[in-house]
Amino acid sequence: MMQPSPRGVALDVLNAVEERKAYANLQLAHALEGSGLQRLDRGLVSELVLGVLRRQNALDFALDGLLKRPGGVPTDARRLLRLGAYQILYLDRIPDAVACHETVELAKQAGLGRLTSLINGVLRQLVRRRDEIPWPRWEDKPVEHLTVVESHPEWLVRRWLKQFGAERTRAICQVNNQPAAVSLRVNGLRANRDAFLQQLAEAGVEAVPSALHGMGVRLASASAVTRLPGFAEGLFTVQDESSMVVAPVVDPQPGEIVVDACAAPGGKTTHMAERSGDKATIHSWDIHPHKLGLIRENCRRLGIECVQVEAIDARHPAEALRGEVDCLLLDAPCSGLGVLRRKPELRYRISEADLVRLRELQRELLDGAAPLVKPGGVLVYSTCTIEPEENFQQVKDFLQRHPDFGAEDLSPFLPDLDFTEEEKRQSAKGYFQILPHRFQTDGFFVARLRRRS
Repeated sequence: MMQPSPRGVALDVLNAVEERKAYANLQLAHALEGSGLQRLDRGLVSELVLGVLRRQNALDFALDGLLKRPGGVPTDARRLLRLGAYQILYLDRIPDAVACHETVELAKQAGLGRLTSLINGVLRQLVRRRDEIPWPRWEDKPVEHLTVVESHPEWLVRRWLKQFGAERTRAICQVNNQPAAVSLRVNGLRANRDAFLQQLAEAGVEAVPSALHGMGVRLASASAVTRLPGFAEGLFTVQDESSMVVAPVVDPQPGEIVVDACAAPGGKTTHMAERSGDKATIHSWDIHPHKLGLIRENCRRLGIECVQVEAIDARHPAEALRGEVDCLLLDAPCSGLGVLRRKPELRYRISEADLVRLRELQRELLDGAAPLVKPGGVLVYSTCTIEPEENFQQVKDFLQRHPDFGAEDLSPFLPDLDFTEEEKRQSAKGYFQILPHRFQTDGFFVARLRRRS
């Protein structure tokens, strides 16, 4: 059997993402696992897949200027052209001739021999004319610039410009096109951060402490996490730095009853268990039974015993816990517009209609979960989006519907960072929005609400 080429593997993943609506990160991990490729080739596959998805609008803009009938190009040829164009426009280390030749060869292998002359002709023209591409300039056409050059959908660019202003929107779009660092959370039940960093250094893995969490570690380059020292022993788990902020905001104590209402794959469940010294009673719920195994497996590997995993829809939770819960975390399903670095394909999939639908679901989840919280107990709401309707506005509306809840100052629970005045005002009011460009992390939102009566 022939060894698959990195470009062939990348094309398979891009096909699955576009045709079957697969998630790029999961499809990529799955494809690399079975590919038999060496480390450098695996890196190239990731670079090609994520790069083509992150730069799709820009690639199409450059190609459309060279095509006689852009709308008449078959989708499989379009994907091959993007793959070749990405190497020509964004990857300095790949010679242009190699990018053209390999893309044509790939077309033949994929049974698209009829398209080779089109692909060859367009890519060679791109090499010759790349300096003539009329990119929309930021100074003259900010909306078109961010839509084309930074490859974000126009409706989203317009929203963000209104919400965040020009400079912040540009910074968010730019950081969304940067590779996301891999970050790990050291398991406080089994290790401390300094010793773990020492262990990584001895294994030749470059890493630095996270500024956002005392147990967080940021790796200098992407790495097969399961092969890192300490994985099998449960010394760490993978978690983005911004979502490590959540468990300290919940602040679960030994002996307390805690609910993680939308828990899979269990990153925050296990973090809360570690925070409580494995001595709280944590109910970890998810509506999707097939995801519960992930939570159980994470708990088993990390040596956590205080978690009970159940298939429960938090909109209609069991009566048994009504008014009994000390801390409830609702990490709600959301548009994911804070994690476009990791899930670049989401930007072409999410629409404004989705925001309306998700907002309704979040509202139902909040109303379903709130009665579980006992008087004096805490409800923490979090999302990985930066849209106000899913965040501030959602919390504000909840507090109007539930006057027995009030927002609580977040500052004692947040890491010691160099916050802006605006961020300090927010956290004093009980919520904290992390924008992706601030700390080079995922965009994230968290609010802490206490039930008074």
